[in-house]
Formats: sequence, C-alpha cells, structure tokens
Amino acid sequence: MKMKTLVVAIAAFFGCIFLTPSAKAQGVIIPIVCDVRPCRPRPIPQPLPNVLPVKSIQLDTKISGQVATTRVEQVFRNDTPYTLEGTYFFPIPETASIVEFAIWENGKRLAGEVRSREEARRIYDEIVRRQKDPGLLEYAGKDLFQASIFPIPGNSDKKLELVYTQVLQAESGTVSYRYPLGTGRNLWNRQNGFPETARIAGPAQKFGTISGKVEITGREALRNVYSPSHKIDVANKGERSATVTFETTSSDNDFQLFYGLSNDDFCLTLLTNREAGKDGYFLLLLSPKDAVAERELVNKDIVFVVDTSGSMADEGKMDKARAALLFGIRTLRDGDRFNVVNFAGEEHLMEKELIAADAAGRRRGEEFVNRLRPNGGTNINDSLIASLKQFGTNSRPKMLVFMTDGLPTVGETNIEKINANILKAKTTDVRIFPFGFGYDVNTALLDKLGSENSGISDYVQPKEDLEVKVSNFFAKVSSPVLADLELDFGDADVELM
Repeated sequence: MKMKTLVVAIAAFFGCIFLTPSAKAQGVIIPIVCDVRPCRPRPIPQPLPNVLPVKSIQLDTKISGQVATTRVEQVFRNDTPYTLEGTYFFPIPETASIVEFAIWENGKRLAGEVRSREEARRIYDEIVRRQKDPGLLEYAGKDLFQASIFPIPGNSDKKLELVYTQVLQAESGTVSYRYPLGTGRNLWNRQNGFPETARIAGPAQKFGTISGKVEITGREALRNVYSPSHKIDVANKGERSATVTFETTSSDNDFQLFYGLSNDDFCLTLLTNREAGKDGYFLLLLSPKDAVAERELVNKDIVFVVDTSGSMADEGKMDKARAALLFGIRTLRDGDRFNVVNFAGEEHLMEKELIAADAAGRRRGEEFVNRLRPNGGTNINDSLIASLKQFGTNSRPKMLVFMTDGLPTVGETNIEKINANILKAKTTDVRIFPFGFGYDVNTALLDKLGSENSGISDYVQPKEDLEVKVSNFFAKVSSPVLADLELDFGDADVELM
C-alpha cells in the first residue's frame, strides 16, 4: 500500500552541505544502490552515474509586482537496472521560502507535509524500511535544499515537483528574475557518502528539454521585457501583463529575465556587468508606452526589395515572399511613403520615386506585387544599391526591407564586397531588415547586412507559419515613435556602440 502523503522537514541548518557564493546548480539527484533498507554495500557490474540525468524540466512562474512563485517540475531518469535511493539537491534563492514539495509515483501526486526535522527523520527511516515512497525535504545549508528519495526503480522515470516564493530585487525600476540551470558540480557532499571535503567529480549532468513560462503582472506598465541568457517569446496582454516563454536543451546558463515597471511615456532600463579586473559592459533599453496616439507616431520612408529570381520558385518561396510583401504594404499608414523594387538579373522599380502610402498608393503596390513572377539570376549587389538611391536626406526614419533566398549568382557574389559596396552607396541613415526564405538562404550575408546597417534579420522556413512570423516582424518596424536619438555619455569612455 502506497503512502498518501510525504513527510517533509524544513529547518535552518548550517555547516553540513552548502553552496559556494558563486555556485550555480540545477536540481540534482545523487544516487546510491539501495534495493532494501538499511542499504548494504555490494559489488555492481557497472558504475553508477554521479548524478541522475534530467529527462525534462518544466518551469512555471507567476510574478505579481515583485513577488514570484516558481513551480518546478523535474523528471529524472534511472537508466540502471538497480533500485536506487537518491539525495535530491536544489539551490534556492536566499530570500525564497519553500511552499510545496511532491513526488509523483505511478501517476499519483504524493504531497509533502511540514514536520520537525527529528520527527520527519524518524518517520522517513521507518517508511524506507517498509519500502514505501517518502520524500524528506531539509534545509541543508544557505541557498540549498535537499530531499531524500526512495525508491527509484531501475529503468524508470522519477518526477519531482517543487514550489517556492521569493521577493525579486528591483533597481531603478528594473526587476530581475533568475532560475538556476547549472550542472550541480559545485555541490559539497556529506560525511559517509557526502563529505564536506569532496566535490562531486565526473562529467556534467545530462539534460533533456528545458521549457519555461513566466507570467508577469505589474502594478505599473511593463516595459523592456528582456532575457540576456535565452531566446524568449513575449506575448503582451495589455500594458500591465505579459507572458514569457522559452525552450532549450542547454543548461550552460542560468535563465535570466529583466523587465521595467513604469507609467511614464518612456521607460529607460540600464543593465550592467563587469568581471573583476576587466572592462565592463552595459545594455541600455528604451521603450515608449504601448498606448501611443496616432499623432505621436513618426511617418517613415520604406522600400521593399523582393527577390524574383528563378531560385525563388523552389519550395513555394515566391508565394511566401509575395504574401509577406502584401502584408507589409497593407500595414503602411497614410503618412508613410514607399516603393517596391523587384530584382533578378536586373532590378525593376514599381515607381521612379517614393509614393504616398494612401489608399491609392497601397492599391498600386498590391497590383505590382501580384504580377511578380520568379525568373532569372540573383543580382543582390546592384538591386540594393539601386534601392538605396530611393532615399533622400530628410529626417524621416528610413527602412529597407530585403526579401530573398540570399544566394547571389549574378554580378558581384562576394559577401564582403557586397557589404562594402552597400556601405559606400549609403548617403543617409537607412536601416536594412533582411528577410530570408527557405533552407538554402545565405544567413552569413543576411545577418551581416542587418547587423552592419542597424537592422535585424529574420527567416521563414518552408513549413513555418508565415502569418505569425511576418506579423511579428512588421510589428517591430511599422510604427516608429522615436527618430534621430542621441546619447551623451559625458566623461564615460565607451566603445563598440
């Protein structure tokens, strides 16, 4: 008969097991063979792993203001044929409090109860002698919790669930959240199996899929939601709420998230980092409020450059480019100006110069795009130079959206020379946004075009959802609020801006 609840002890206890101040560690299980209790040493034909591999991690965090509740679900894998007892370690932020701990067994969730350390240990020892399923959670030193898990059957999974709350730090209106994704190699062991003088040795812990969702609700408007460690997707739900998601298979870096709280028209976030004895770095983020009035938007000049070479006929790339281009034209505002340039062996302009993006202008653009057909080679160099000549020297924001499979075959084909020619042809500040289609796209060329011309590159694969990717792309560039910004750093010595 399985026990219905777990016995959990939480108590302050310093000096046995601890993390060094710089230690990072994802939750780990350190195993020993234990078919029956009490455990008796016996020879085994294969060595045990230092820590059990993690099959998956699911992170679900809810942040209200600066209070975060983190629910972690970890699935560990016992690939050995032996029944194991494991000691589970998890690094907890210093200001955090454990709310809940549970072990899943045969699809059933066995929740923990908080007991005194002495009573929990007594009950635990009694249970393991009967081979039941306990979990003993202990505070094992500053910033580290441990749980004793038994049994972990051979060739099976073991799912654990941990919930803790913490108050997040906020500096100058910027709130920071961190979740540890280290390998557990900085954990110290205890006497008779985990001596303080011995570190865990051997290879790093193996990880499967790591996925996370962070729901943020602020008392003020959320601004500058940013992760320096992972690629994230941010879905805003009004000004004061957002959902952040990420997925990775790498545990090299802790997951870090920053966001600003401000009801001002503009929110400025400054993130700094400096290692001892080295120069420092900073990241400066500036964002306007979401509810920007139409009169506050800045009218822009934009040129759409689309590849109509023969290679664009493969895998439906031309159809995707046409759909993306039509979407971009339809998002233009009446005060904008635009033109469309298609190219193969040579470039063809919709109009000789930029035209107003009013209803008649947008209709003219749609008609031109619908007539485009793939044919000929790919002359990227000449088409971009011709497109840059469309822009004047006025103060309006200037953007060039470049859609191609990125494989130059006509004219200049050397990537370095193409970039040099473009930089030479620019007589005014034009931001270039490359948009690549297909698997054969020359990412080195497009990434360089974007990074060296104050833009960003993006890509659409043949089976990818075009509507989502294109709508996100044009949402970033369609409604500029600020133009011609200048930063004055005073006496600070900065470089690589």
